[in-house]
Amino acid sequence: MKIRIFFYSSLILISGCVTYTAVGPGELAYAGLKVQTGQAWNQVPEQATPAARSESKTLTQDGVLLDRIIIIPGVPGGEPLFRQLSTSQALPMFEPGMLPNEIEELTESSIVKLFGEGGVVVETTNLRPHRYGDDRGILFDLEVTVSDGPDYKGVAGALVFTEKLYVILFLGAEPYYYQKHLDDALAIIKGARISVAS
Repeated sequence: MKIRIFFYSSLILISGCVTYTAVGPGELAYAGLKVQTGQAWNQVPEQATPAARSESKTLTQDGVLLDRIIIIPGVPGGEPLFRQLSTSQALPMFEPGMLPNEIEELTESSIVKLFGEGGVVVETTNLRPHRYGDDRGILFDLEVTVSDGPDYKGVAGALVFTEKLYVILFLGAEPYYYQKHLDDALAIIKGARISVAS
């Protein structure tokens, strides 16, 4: 499913119906989450990311088929990381009491559902703690193998604040685009801060 979404999105962008918006460098604020970018990124228009939650934003350097950072702020309990596009999709839901490994599994399962279960394998590894300012969270690595598209590697950061989940995902096509943007993406993820009062 996700490859079809990405392919459709790229066709829309090529046709000139929508355009990217340059954001950064500097501080960007998204629904209670602040990130710092060292260079300008291209914010993908909402109509090109139909599976994104309304508060979520997608940034890219070379196009969403090649690289993307997905910023998912403030997911409340009982809701998924992505918008459910059909009743058969059955996305897993976040629950505030989840342990770090359960958030890792939630993210993995969500990406599988988003890409389409029959054509993708997602593996997460290297779960580790990370502090986002004063708040404790996690980091972990991702590998996405796609049957009819490029394979991806990536990194995810997540934390729970006032019973809401904040996630930032970076995915880059292997081998070139992952390495090309990894340092910048890691800096964005590791430097994220909550900007809402508890």
